Amino acid sequence: MAPFGPSTVERNDPMFLLKKSCCWWSGQSWPYATSQTLKAMANLLQNYPQSIVNSSDYFELFKTFSKTHRKNGQPYLAEACNPDTGSFEGHDGYNHSEHYFHSSFNDLLITGLVGIIPRDDNTLEVKPLAPSSWPYFALSDVPYKDHLVSIIWDRDGSRYNKGKGLRLFANGKEIASNPELSQLSVKLPPLEKNIIQSNLVGVNYAVNNDGDYYPRLSSSFVNPKTPISKLIDGNYWYHISPPNRWTCEGSPNPSDWVSIDLGGNRKVHSVKLYILDDGKNIAPPTKIILEHWMNNNWVIIPNQTLSTGKPMGRMANIISFPEMELSKIRITMHHAENTKGGLSEIEIWGDALPPIPPPINPPGNIAYNPGNLPFPKASASYADRFGGKPASAIDGKTNFLPSPTNRWTSYESPNPTDWLEIDFGSEKSFNKIELAIYDDRGGVQPPTSYVVQFWDGSDWKEVLSPKKFPEKPIGGQFNQITFSTVKATKVRVVFTHSGKARSGVSEILVWND
Repeated sequence: MAPFGPSTVERNDPMFLLKKSCCWWSGQSWPYATSQTLKAMANLLQNYPQSIVNSSDYFELFKTFSKTHRKNGQPYLAEACNPDTGSFEGHDGYNHSEHYFHSSFNDLLITGLVGIIPRDDNTLEVKPLAPSSWPYFALSDVPYKDHLVSIIWDRDGSRYNKGKGLRLFANGKEIASNPELSQLSVKLPPLEKNIIQSNLVGVNYAVNNDGDYYPRLSSSFVNPKTPISKLIDGNYWYHISPPNRWTCEGSPNPSDWVSIDLGGNRKVHSVKLYILDDGKNIAPPTKIILEHWMNNNWVIIPNQTLSTGKPMGRMANIISFPEMELSKIRITMHHAENTKGGLSEIEIWGDALPPIPPPINPPGNIAYNPGNLPFPKASASYADRFGGKPASAIDGKTNFLPSPTNRWTSYESPNPTDWLEIDFGSEKSFNKIELAIYDDRGGVQPPTSYVVQFWDGSDWKEVLSPKKFPEKPIGGQFNQITFSTVKATKVRVVFTHSGKARSGVSEILVWND
């Protein structure tokens, strides 16, 4: 076993080898594999009699596992590290694994070190693996079976003033105790709830991880380095690289907005904004205005309350209001002097009885084919060999992330330009195209430009009066082009590649507005 965790090859094995590149399973310490080893060790200690390992062994390995969660004195975790030095060099490449934190760390602390044992019945059982030499520890307000449970170990009772020994609490009330740091279990108190109310679940209506048309974003300012699609991907973090954010850096406006179309009415009671603060150019706004769409106008949502009092960075800012039905929401940020505002994530919360029906994609996309129809069909001048097939660009799903693969790309194409074509099977009228341009910041990047052509029966002709937004193609979000209405059986988009990179799209939508 290596100093920083288990390796896949034992140190004395002749195949043991350390490499500063991914992915060599010959000697590196892999934090996720370490977490699996710790989980297995906890299971052994808590459920099987034996005399080989003890709780001190568990804690020592957990402690070294914890050390791998830092780099240069700051919280950090990549996919693998050097087992001797803890260095992540070679294993934390851009947007690959430089933020590889797993929920397993929390699980190992809660179910291992503190020892909460999840059970099917209404019992709270604790089997701590924390060293008995510890004078105290506390785990507070963990949601468990509709209760908030807390576990306190206080050897002499002087730390928390709740009494000596191990003590269990549910919703702030003590329910069991033990003078020793050892197994303890107790039945949880009964709940008094309205049955219908207890079945309600909190729903974030803004998140869109399925690649559906709705929820749909738009904004007053487009930053090519920080596409707005990141605002509803279900993730938030405040570090700069890799960016999971939308910022207004470079905007000429004193204020900027971002809006979300939910695709239908939803009962909503709060909006949660994860505001950025980089300490320099990106700072919390001086004011936030929250509006909803009503009677073809944006109207301020009444009786708003901001949890933080004023906009605060690097934390959740919760705007609460009496529940109301909303279909669209707009957030306007008034920028502070000499800075611009930015967000990592937007959440729109309401309570509902499951199942929650998803919004229905709007009709009229004549490029859409779920995969079982003869037409429309997609083809391309070149398609990559890693699953980036043209059919994925018309399946109704959009994904800007590396995986799962749901896109067409021309990666490794020998051509300076490539095209993606849609054959409708019959003559159609159309005047707008949306392109979900893919960008992995490596071999596939936004094109320098693109043009739309239609088949006139004998030749390809460019559409007339094209208007693009944004003018320069941007990856990680939808790019739109409108033009004079044409009637044609086929349409294609010709991409001019950027340098050695090649072009790709996750989805193409063709409309007649």
